[in-house]
Amino acid sequence: MTVTRPARLAPARSALCADASRAAGEDPIGTAPHWQEVTVLELDVPMWARLRDAANWTPEQQGVFERLRGKVEASGAGFGLLMSAPASPNQPLQVRHYRLGKGGFQRSDYQSAHPQSGWAHGLIDTLLEPQNLSGWQRVERPSSGSDIHVCTHGTVDASCGRYGVPVYAALQAAGLRSWRTGHFGGHRFAATAVDLPSGYLWAHLTPELAVQVARREVHPAEVAGHLRGFAGLPPLAQVLDRELLVRSGWNWLRAQRRAEVDGENVTLQFDLDGVQGVARAHVRPAPSLQLPGSSHTPDLGDVRQWHLGEVSLDLLAETQVTV
Repeated sequence: MTVTRPARLAPARSALCADASRAAGEDPIGTAPHWQEVTVLELDVPMWARLRDAANWTPEQQGVFERLRGKVEASGAGFGLLMSAPASPNQPLQVRHYRLGKGGFQRSDYQSAHPQSGWAHGLIDTLLEPQNLSGWQRVERPSSGSDIHVCTHGTVDASCGRYGVPVYAALQAAGLRSWRTGHFGGHRFAATAVDLPSGYLWAHLTPELAVQVARREVHPAEVAGHLRGFAGLPPLAQVLDRELLVRSGWNWLRAQRRAEVDGENVTLQFDLDGVQGVARAHVRPAPSLQLPGSSHTPDLGDVRQWHLGEVSLDLLAETQVTV
């Protein structure tokens, strides 16, 4: 597959890590985290720093993350934690909870009587003790469209402030569902966004491109070089999933898929509108890049790149589908 990558740019004098990534022509595929569920806590921006300040967590808050660590170790199922700024400040704690399912992630919204400082309840009740959600008020969720969570956390990395804020502003101006979001990893991909419920993470978005992607106005082949991957799959499977997205178009977002990775061999099983199939490919390392992981330190590190081999595709149902 030929991937159109973001244009190579001369590094900016500010030495932002996102500028270095674009200048090097980094392909971001395979850098999305692997999640089985995602909890989005609606928190005012000043609360973001308090949640990240582990040294000052209460014993209850410390215990939540210890339990979550144990859950991940026991099940192997990762989770996402996002902090998004609500439309109005000083609101009671509200959460959006996404669980991996058919066609990406399934969204449920809940409103509580807890103050935002009680954010630990949002994690406990969505990720550890879901039976407790019966005590929350269900909030009607949108029936369609994308939820775009743009990292604008400039105090964590200047790249996200410089590039994330204009992207968020453009999405808002276009009337699209979007949130200013705290750090979720991948400074050098700014402007970076989590696109739910599709589960795709995007890199090096511009204001114009972000709107086009959110509206699905551009073919996936034209933006493949901006795709970090599908969070419902492990990293190497994200490489193969991108190829299937490019071949199928945005219809691929409706597919339920799961993957097995054996060394560098990836097997991806899918069900797209009742048509089942298996795709297989060898994903091997490509020459790595030396890039900074942060705009605040000059240290360079190895950045993996991937090469997708020939894709074999077997359909298991009589109905044919173009992929």
